[in-house]
Amino acid sequence: MVKEYLENINIKETNSLLVSLKSYALLNDVPIITDDGISFIKQMINIKQIKSILEIGTAIGYSSINMAINSDAVITTIERDKAMFNRAIGNINLAKLQSRIKVINEDALEIDETMLGKFDLIFIDAAKAQSIKFFNKFKTCLNDNGLIITDNLTFHDLVVTPIRDKNLKQLVRKIDAFNKFVVDQTDFDTYIYSIGDGMSLSIKKDVIKWKSR
Repeated sequence: MVKEYLENINIKETNSLLVSLKSYALLNDVPIITDDGISFIKQMINIKQIKSILEIGTAIGYSSINMAINSDAVITTIERDKAMFNRAIGNINLAKLQSRIKVINEDALEIDETMLGKFDLIFIDAAKAQSIKFFNKFKTCLNDNGLIITDNLTFHDLVVTPIRDKNLKQLVRKIDAFNKFVVDQTDFDTYIYSIGDGMSLSIKKDVIKWKSR
C-alpha cells in the first residue's frame, strides 16, 4: 500500500519521448529501470554533479536518454544485442542526443575497458548473473569518489522467496552472491536500497584519506 501511495503522490514523467519508450517497453516485455530507480539515479547525478557516465546494458536507450535529458552528463553505454542496439540508436537520434550518448555494440565482458576512459558514475543494468564480473572489470574506469550503481538486486523479491525452478534458483543465488560481495568491498562504501527492483550505491573511497585515518 505504501508503494501505491508513493506512486500516486510523486510527480509523473511528462516527457513525451520517455513516456512512449516506457509504453513500448511494457508492451514488448523489454526490461527497463523503474520510475523510482531512475529518479534515484537522477538525484545522485545532480547531488554529485556527475559529468560522465558508463552504462552497462542499454536496451532501448530509456535510462541513458532519461539521464541525458535531466543532466549535462556525457554517456557511454554498452549493449551486446544488435536489435536492441539499433533501436537504442534510433531512439537517441529521436531525442537529438547523439552528441552526448555513445552506444557501443559489444559484449561488455569482452570489451577493452582501458580504452573507455574514466567516469564519475557507472550504472550496471545488464545480465544479472554477471554483476560481480561487471563490477570488478569496470571499477578501474571509475574516477576518485565516483559511484557504481547496480540494479535488480532483489529481483522481484525472489531473493527471499522459495524457488523450485533450477535455472531461476541458480540465477537468484548469483544475485544473492553479488549482494554479499558488493557490501564487502573495502574500497567502496556500499549500501543496498529497497528502491525499484533493489539498487546498490557504491561510493569509491578516497584511498589516501582512508589510509591516513
